[in-house]
Amino acid sequence: MVFLVLISLSSIIRLVDELRKIEEGNYSIFEIIIYIILSLPKDFELFFPIATLLGGLLGLSVLEVHNEFIAMQVSGFSKLQIVLSVIKASVPVLLCSIISNEWIAPNSEKIIYTYRDKSQYDTYLLSAKCKNLWFIDNNDFVYVERVVSCSELLGVKLYNFDGKKLKKIFYVNRAVFINKIWHLIDVNELDISSEMCIINKKIPHSEWHAALTPYKLSMMITHPNILSISKLYHCAKYFNKVGQSSKYYQMIFWNKILSPISGSVMTIMALACTFGPLRKKKIGFRLFIGSVVGFLFYILNQIFGILGIMYNVSPIVGSISPSVIFLIISIIIMWIYS
Repeated sequence: MVFLVLISLSSIIRLVDELRKIEEGNYSIFEIIIYIILSLPKDFELFFPIATLLGGLLGLSVLEVHNEFIAMQVSGFSKLQIVLSVIKASVPVLLCSIISNEWIAPNSEKIIYTYRDKSQYDTYLLSAKCKNLWFIDNNDFVYVERVVSCSELLGVKLYNFDGKKLKKIFYVNRAVFINKIWHLIDVNELDISSEMCIINKKIPHSEWHAALTPYKLSMMITHPNILSISKLYHCAKYFNKVGQSSKYYQMIFWNKILSPISGSVMTIMALACTFGPLRKKKIGFRLFIGSVVGFLFYILNQIFGILGIMYNVSPIVGSISPSVIFLIISIIIMWIYS
């Protein structure tokens, strides 16, 4: 129910915002409805920790109102057994979080970006937005002026290095991936390896044996938040291989992997609040405090991830730190009020 309320509020806000764009291109009310429906998995991922906390507070408050906890303790259940029982009951929701992060949310986001961009601007996201791309491949620094598709590039410049020394520059009009090899069409090669002279050659056709593939390129030009857990792993692995920083991808990867742990910690926090300082408070007040705590957890999760990247801390440490902090706080609260 809490998920439904939060997602409904988010959808209403999104609907009002999207109605302002209805005059742009071919964007109609039908496209807006499809966009909102496809945004639901992303909302599920965004609201998962706070919804778990609020849902736990609401459910536990109802049990407390009906004196269910007293009945459990009289029957011989300890607080630890009650905590474990609540966590077990939340397992299906935690599994849904993993499934959504791996399959549902990434696919829906891709459909949104392609479909919405087509509706509004009458063009596809890939050809309209993927410009001025830089990356490293083996000993080459590569610049791509425009990505037509994941297997076709326009305006490619290859800066070939020998150690720290620039040897050659290739100006490529068009690059096409065929039979597992990049075929370079209309190449202008500038050889500056010699200190005595610069050699300029024009080559109609050449081959580029790069580690980059259309599959890897598709991950590079997609925002990390849209990628699935498995693709984030492969993308981070590729960046590490070619010597580029992958910490941002690793941070998002661990955030998605540890999402069920965050949900479990929020469930324990709900129990701590119910048994502790909010025991005699009204349900409305509990939900208000739960909203504040959930928002604080979200803010800390974002801050720790960015700080981890800035100060070269392991991404897994930055991702799990907020959950560890809230878990310790929950344990302390339950210990004080035990």
